[in-house]
This record gives sequence, C-alpha cells and structure tokens, in this order.
Amino acid sequence: MGCCGQTTSTASAGSGPTTLDTGKRVNYTQGMLLGVDDFVQEQAWGIARRHELARELLGYGTVRGLQVTLDAGAPRVRVSPGMAWTPSGTPVCVNTEQCCNVNDWLAAHQAEFKSSLVGNPAPLSLYVVLAYNACLTDPVPVPGEPCRSESELLANSRIADCFSLTLRLQPPPQIEEDAIRDFADWLAKVPVDAASPPLSEADFLDQLREAAQAWLAPVSPSPADYMFGSPPLGLDSTDGLLRAALRLWVTELRPLWRARYGCGPNPIPPGTQDDAVLLARIDLKVFTHTLEADTGIALSQDARPVLLSLRMLQELITQNPAPEPGNAIVEERSFGQASTPGSSTAYARADHSHGTPVLPDLAGDVTGPITANEVVALRGRAIDATAPTERDVLALTAAGHWAPAPLPQAANTLPAAETFGATGSAGTQASFARADHVHPMPVLPPLPALAGDVTGAIGDNTVTALQSVAVADTAPTAGQVLMCQSTLPSAGPGRPRPPNLVWTPVTLPSLGDIPTAATTAPNGLVFGSASQVGTASDYARADHQHGLPLLGGDVQTDSASELTIVALQRQPLKADSPNKGDVLTFNGEAWVPGEGGAASASPVQVIAAGVLEMTIANGKPSVTATFISHAFKVRVRSVKENTAVLGLQLNDLPKVKDGAVRLDHIVLLTPLFDPKQPPVLAYLQTLESASDGNNLAADIVLLLNQAFVDGTYAVQFQITRIQTPVLT
Repeated sequence: MGCCGQTTSTASAGSGPTTLDTGKRVNYTQGMLLGVDDFVQEQAWGIARRHELARELLGYGTVRGLQVTLDAGAPRVRVSPGMAWTPSGTPVCVNTEQCCNVNDWLAAHQAEFKSSLVGNPAPLSLYVVLAYNACLTDPVPVPGEPCRSESELLANSRIADCFSLTLRLQPPPQIEEDAIRDFADWLAKVPVDAASPPLSEADFLDQLREAAQAWLAPVSPSPADYMFGSPPLGLDSTDGLLRAALRLWVTELRPLWRARYGCGPNPIPPGTQDDAVLLARIDLKVFTHTLEADTGIALSQDARPVLLSLRMLQELITQNPAPEPGNAIVEERSFGQASTPGSSTAYARADHSHGTPVLPDLAGDVTGPITANEVVALRGRAIDATAPTERDVLALTAAGHWAPAPLPQAANTLPAAETFGATGSAGTQASFARADHVHPMPVLPPLPALAGDVTGAIGDNTVTALQSVAVADTAPTAGQVLMCQSTLPSAGPGRPRPPNLVWTPVTLPSLGDIPTAATTAPNGLVFGSASQVGTASDYARADHQHGLPLLGGDVQTDSASELTIVALQRQPLKADSPNKGDVLTFNGEAWVPGEGGAASASPVQVIAAGVLEMTIANGKPSVTATFISHAFKVRVRSVKENTAVLGLQLNDLPKVKDGAVRLDHIVLLTPLFDPKQPPVLAYLQTLESASDGNNLAADIVLLLNQAFVDGTYAVQFQITRIQTPVLT
C-alpha cells in the first residue's frame, strides 16, 4: 500500500524549482524553521483537498451564467458573466461579459485550419472553451545578492484567479460527462419491478459489463460509445439490483472514464490544455478566398456539461418525491363513466381491485336478466312465440315478423310433358324439382328444307354460297384455293347485265412468278440525274442503300467519306506541313503556308481577341479572361457604384522586326447581352504598347445605368495592330 497523492514541481522566488506532493501537509513542530517551500506545500495540500471535494463528489461543468449568444447579422460571439468548475475541480469565474469577432480569429489562426477547408464556402466547427488561468501580480522588492538585474529585484507577491476563454478547433475531452449520460440513459431503459427479480445480481451485473465490454477489455483506438446497445428485452430491475448497478459504476466503470486529476493512475496536472469546460459549438461556413465567415452561423450547447447546486437537487426531489402506495379505492359501480387520468401521486398496489356494479337486465332484441335472457326479436323484428317443429326455419311473414316455417320438399311426381309452341308458367306447387328431373319431350314434327347459303335437308345439306356469293360446283383439285372471280351473264334480251361474282377453285401461281428480295446492290446515285420507276421484278430490301457519288472540285471526298479542301476558287492549295502562326500566301501558282506575324507582308494584324468576365459575388469582384492565345494577366482595378475599371496585360506578342515603323491599335469592345443583368456599356480608357510590340496594357471601363449587383458582366474584345513605316 502506498500514499495517494500527486507530485508536481513549482517555482518560488529566488529558490528555484520546488517539488510538491499534494498528499502531504506540513507537520508543525516546536522549533521548526519554516521557509517558502513549507508554505507552498501547505497551500498545495489545501487546494488539492478542495479540488478533490468538488471533482469527486460534485462533478464539473457550468454552475451559473456563461450564456453563449451570437450577434444578429455579424459574426460575433458573446459570453455572459458566470462560473464553472473544470474537470480538475478548479473554480473559474468570469466577472464581465466577453466577446469575440469570429473573422478576426479566423485571420489570426488561418494556418491551423486553412489546409483542411473543402468547398467554397467550406464548413468549419469552432468550440467555445473556458479554462482556469493563474496570474502572478503585485510585485514587491525581495532581498538577494548584489549586482542583480532589475528583473531580479522584484517578485510577484500574489497569484490572482483568472480565466482563459478561447475558440478552439477541437473540443476538450469530457469522457466522464459523456459516460455519465450514457450510463444513466442505459439504466433508465430498464423497468423497475418491485416483485422478485427475474435475474440474480450476478446475471444483472453481467449484462451491464457486456454493454461496457469494449472499455473493460481495452482496444485501440478507444471506442466512440460507452454503454453499447440497449438493455435486453425482459430485463427488469429492483431496488437491490439498482444499488448493485451503482456499486459497479463506482468500483469498475467510473475509474475507466473519470477525469484523471489528483489521486489515481496517470494523473493529469491541473491547468493543462484538457483541463477546460466546453461552453458551446459554433458551426459556420468560411469563404476560402477571404477566410471570412458567412452570415449563417449555428450555435449548439447540447454537449455542455451543467452542474446543479445541491439546493436545486433538494427542491427537485421535494417536488417529485417517490410515490407511496394508495390506501383507498374509488369504486366503479355504474357503466358509461368518463375516463380521467387522476391526480393522486400514490400508486396502485399490484393486487388492488375495483368494485363492480350489479348486472342490469337486458332490453331490446334480448330481454331479461343477463344470466337468464331470451331472444325475442332480430334487429327489431319480433319472433313469433309459436313452437317450431323439426327442420323448420325462421321466415319473414307478410305481417313483417319472424315465424317458424317448414322448408320446401322435393317433388315425387312426374313433371308435365313439354309442348311445342306452349307458353311458360311459374307453377304453383310448394315442393321443388329435383336436380336430375327430366321433362318428357314430344315427337318432332316434319322440318322444312334449309334455304340460303346452305341448302337441302337438315341431315344432308350443302353449302352453295358464302355470304350470298355463289360457290362454283366445279370439283377442286389438290392445292387449289377459292378465289372470287367475275363471270359474264348469258346473253339475252333487254339491257346488259353486270357480271356475276363466283367463288371458283383456282391454282396458285408458281414460285417463279412470286417477287423475291433483290440480292444485287442498287445503282449509285448521280447528282442531277432524273428519277426512274425501274423495271426489275424483285423488290428492294428495307435496309438497302444507294451509294453517293464522290465530290469533286475545291472540296473532294475519298472512299471513307472524309472531306478535303484541295483548292480555293480553283487555285491549288499546298499546305502539307504548316507551322504555328503561318498564313496562306499565293505564290502565283498555288496557295502555300508562309510565316505570319511581324514577318507577314500585311501591315494590319489581329494580335489578340477574347472575352473578359467580371463576376461579383457577395459584393466582392473578380475577373477572368478566355479565348486569349497569348500570355496575359487580368485584374479588377476598381468598382465604384456603376463604374468598373478592368486591367488587361498581354505578353509575348509578335515583335516588330523593322524598328522604323509606327504602331497603331484598334480596340473593338462588344458587351455580351445577358437578359438577367442590366445592359453594359464598355469603352477603352488607356492603352500602352512596348516599342517592339511585344507587350501591351489596356484599361477597359464597364459602365451601367445603375449600381453593380452580384452577377457576371462580360465584354468581348479584339485588338488589331497597324504598322505604318516611318519616313526618314
């Protein structure tokens, strides 16, 4: 067994480092010479005991005040005065309101988070953290060796309790706070049953250890949760099992999760980076180009540890005492009472019972006492009191009430014989006909012969027509089909008669007379040729294609249908291997590539063209350029209300080889219309060019009829250079 304490090092004025053990205090004895170390040791012991009292029995967190708020419309955080206890048990007091400008903090700490930003604007979380800070103050002269420096003549005589209120990128660890919440939440899900427990104490504790097994059998890295899963279904707790659970928390689980200060393994000295209290989390979005926060800032204080006073806990317990069993029962002696939640704080005993009223007599379709009732009607229709006989059924009488009546019986007499032409009859007998009954049928009278498309006797008929079109009586042969043909009527007096239609057996044409699909490709098309019906007897397939003729002249095609320009207005074009910047030049026989730029024979050259786009987002302008073939730089020189000045610099332009020329420039500016933006007017403010034409700088002014707003404003430019020889 050993002493439980913490060994730390401190410094006293003029004496060098002093080793302290917070588990020791000075034993004052007669004649003992006391020095600075003794007083510091005694003070350290007293502070450690006070810290242990707060840390081990009360906890840590915000005690009062320290409300975190955000200013409306500005990225500014405010913290009201208040007090808190840190995980080491150290009290921290903030006596005045504190505030912080988030944009100033982002600018000062950009090196810590800038590389981790993703997106624009990028999400970023900051944490408002309170910690204790000891400040040395009240310097006084102290004796010492001669020839000391000025700083060695004085020593601070007091240590003031101060605080450190900061924004951090990571919250301070609060393992014990999170573990307490998780453990209490797990226990709250276990119902309390005052009856005999379904589990023994050992089995119940095994369920608790199973939930915290990831911490009892340590793994790396540490788990993200504390009590895993939910209590098993059917798990109940009693007062005794609840006490066992709290004992497990104190002896096994809290040592795993407590804030390690003072007495215990691997203690952390008070005042370190982790000895701090989380007040709030701030979620914001940061613009990556300005490193300023967007106006939409969210504040969350859900994870802040809060410490209630004992007086508040007493009042909560007093206002919500443990319920006592009730000793009175409200009897329920009548039906139709309204439900009510009740107001008594006592609970009903498990074996309580409510009195019941006397059973009433029934009325309506069923009458009499409940235990000796009688059905006298069905849905309001009375039932006759006549006693039924075997196989009777309840039937509705003409008077509208139910009465016993016999079912109809099967008839045992022969049915009447059928008569041709007789009328039907519903009959009058109450008995019913059997399913296999047979009516005697009369002898058939003589039937007439069939007439129409089918002729002859019913038992020996012939189809002589189809839908009134006669069928020829010619005997068919194998393979023939019926074809509708017309025949001329026989000659006779009177007006000519129309031909007759007759279904006649005919033979199908041979396969050689049936058209087939073509197997040869169609003729290629010729531009300007006339259309033709054709003479072939076979038919064209659905996916056939006619070949197109090859092009000739300045533009020609090959077998792969690729177009090639071989001449310009019938003058041959020979540009097999052009170089970058070449132009086509006519040499008297053909167009050939030649050197362009300054070496070109033309004194007028388009040296640059493109589009300038100025974008304003959240009031901040930026400019880009596209379609420029030379090296360039662009920037926004100024934006004032409805006027913007854009700077354009072009580099590596074609140089002028002949120095005896004057360079003039034509700048064509064309604003690009956007129906979503107001119209833009563009003009050239200044233009400067190097003497050899290699570099050029221009300022372009964009003008609106109103102030600039967020959006994109574009102008197309073309710069033409004119070389004029200088006469000497």
